[in-house]
Amino acid sequence: MKNYRKILTVLLLLSFLALVTAGCGGGGASSDEVKVGIILPLTGSEAMFGEMEKNSFDMAYEELKAEGKTTIGDKEIVLMYEDDQGRQDVARSATEKLVNQDKVAMLSGGYSSACTNVIAGSAQTLNTPFLIVTGSSDDITKQGWDFVFRGTAAPASMYTGAFWDMMEKVVKPQSVAIIFENTDFGTSSSKGFREECQNRGINIVFDQAYEHGAIDFKPMLANLRSTNPDMIFATSYVMDASMIVKQMKELNFDTKLFVGNGAGYTMPEFYQNAGAASDFVASTSLWVPNVAWPGATEYYEKYKQKYGKEPDYHGAQAYATMYVIADALNRAEDLSSTSIQRALKDTDIQTIMGPIKFADWEGFTNQNEPNTYVVQWSDGKLEVIWPEEVKSSDYVYPVPKWNER
Repeated sequence: MKNYRKILTVLLLLSFLALVTAGCGGGGASSDEVKVGIILPLTGSEAMFGEMEKNSFDMAYEELKAEGKTTIGDKEIVLMYEDDQGRQDVARSATEKLVNQDKVAMLSGGYSSACTNVIAGSAQTLNTPFLIVTGSSDDITKQGWDFVFRGTAAPASMYTGAFWDMMEKVVKPQSVAIIFENTDFGTSSSKGFREECQNRGINIVFDQAYEHGAIDFKPMLANLRSTNPDMIFATSYVMDASMIVKQMKELNFDTKLFVGNGAGYTMPEFYQNAGAASDFVASTSLWVPNVAWPGATEYYEKYKQKYGKEPDYHGAQAYATMYVIADALNRAEDLSSTSIQRALKDTDIQTIMGPIKFADWEGFTNQNEPNTYVVQWSDGKLEVIWPEEVKSSDYVYPVPKWNER
């Protein structure tokens, strides 16, 4: 009986020590790893974006690894992906898991503005650096959050930088209609465009939000057509974007120019779903494959070869973000949160998205100043039409009427 009690005591002690060791070891984290948590929508309605961004992260990581830039001292950078499913509650849980259980050194990812906002708020509370990939709502970098950085993504209200130049010189509309999905991104985008129209004295004849994921846009489009706008400005994700232009074609609804605000209007899937209805649709964009930034065309061609699909600016954002991450981690004094935060703040790097520097300006904190473009669909190809010095094709304006195509 005494021997049994001794054995039981030893077993209990060993079990207790194992638990203590696990609790002190950062969720079982290996001491030779620098974990980077990346939160993306890998399933759900936004999965096509998450897949493109994950693929691009992996491509960049492989290139950096070949160059010896994924080793920090004697530690290897390891990417840990979490699927937010496009849901805010899941995004919050993923953030807390990566920080508290997996003990990541920093966070990245963030596709939808709604999920990105949740990740950013949690990261700030947990004092963990978070480098945003795509989430664009203005408010995200207007909270004064010093652990949150946005480099490759423009604030939603700034997507139209190049477009306003084209508006002044080419389009010169007297009246515009604004339609937008009722999400953080849609609301923020439309707010910026609306205010700029008001500042410029452009008459807004229609201004309406719609339910993200709606099936029938014809009632809204019928009301919109009655206002006879010179131009329509729309903010939509890819399935909504495709449905809107297809139903405009079905209604034989003509306008001089239809402009999307990035997001779904630049995705290859937009053309695949909208078909001929995509022709002459223009869009703002943050990146194009033939932009002058070094490595942009090479990334585009490598991605197509490796994955059999064409990437758009979402993929370029993730690819460039991985380079920013590696650069900051290699420059950090140590791997503490504050050291990584300081290294991110001092970032000055050239990427396929252009130069990345984090600065505070116009109420934004740790926000890179973006480069923007205007693109237009033509026979299934997305052409750059503005600025003129980087155009791949001439713009078509006003666009042909449906019965003339």
